[in-house]
Amino acid sequence: MKFFSYTNPNEQVTDNLPPASLRPVLREFSDDELDSLDSFVAELRFATGSRIIAAGERNDALLIIVSGSVRITAGETGKAEREVDVLVEGEVFGISSFLDGEASAITATALQSTELLALRRASFAQLAAWRPALAIALLQDLAAYTSRRLRQLQAAC
Repeated sequence: MKFFSYTNPNEQVTDNLPPASLRPVLREFSDDELDSLDSFVAELRFATGSRIIAAGERNDALLIIVSGSVRITAGETGKAEREVDVLVEGEVFGISSFLDGEASAITATALQSTELLALRRASFAQLAAWRPALAIALLQDLAAYTSRRLRQLQAAC
């Protein structure tokens, strides 16, 4: 399974991440348990310039960049959009909509051919029911990642 690191948003994703490079709590899980995430995510591919999410759309998926890069903008689509960030391999987006089910506040566009993993809210609920320890570890990582990203954005303002 291709895995990502919330603990280091700049870390590149590979198929052969050694267990020591994973967040310590995730090292407690076997390869089989980590591979079990495959049954809860969908693989999505987007061509260069493709819109992944538009502001105002409902999208309940947490999106994890496996390869490529994604431009994040805020503002009304096509009107006074401002670039917020460019995300690369291993980073995530769609966090707010994933957590609260509300419409997206951002627009995400593939800057190059991009592969994503999408974890929908309903799939996460199944993961939490069948593999609660793994779901909790992912939520802890997501919270830490989100906290770091918010601090970076606050420092930039």
